Amino acid sequence: MSTRTDTRRASARRAGAEGGGGAAPSSPKRATAGKSGTARGRAASGGQGRAPRIPFVLLVLCLLGGALVSLLVLRSVVAQEAFAITSLQAENRELSYEEQQRRNNVAHLETSQRIAGEAESMGMEQGEATRFLDLENGEITGSAGSGE
Repeated sequence: MSTRTDTRRASARRAGAEGGGGAAPSSPKRATAGKSGTARGRAASGGQGRAPRIPFVLLVLCLLGGALVSLLVLRSVVAQEAFAITSLQAENRELSYEEQQRRNNVAHLETSQRIAGEAESMGMEQGEATRFLDLENGEITGSAGSGE
């Protein structure tokens, strides 16, 4: 009761009506002869037609499998490199922090107050006030006790 069945029957009737009355009996014989010839051709080429498909399907499957494996390898390499980058960044932060601490330590050690305190603890004494010799006059300016 489907429309396909009705359509097939109607198209077969139309083909028979178009073929004419006298040509209709000879056409089915040719058609059956042609059909049996094509059936033999299909049977002969069917085995050959299917044989090349199997290697092609295997080739496609192998290519897809190879692509999948290469994607997995690539993804694992990228993940490993990301882990290496993360660890190097953490190490870089630690070294930067250590460098900053050392710079602060050096800045503290270079202060004049610390150097003077350490010199006094070693027994050094502060020098007298600076004196200057004027070569033209031969005079000495500045005194030991004065700030001049």
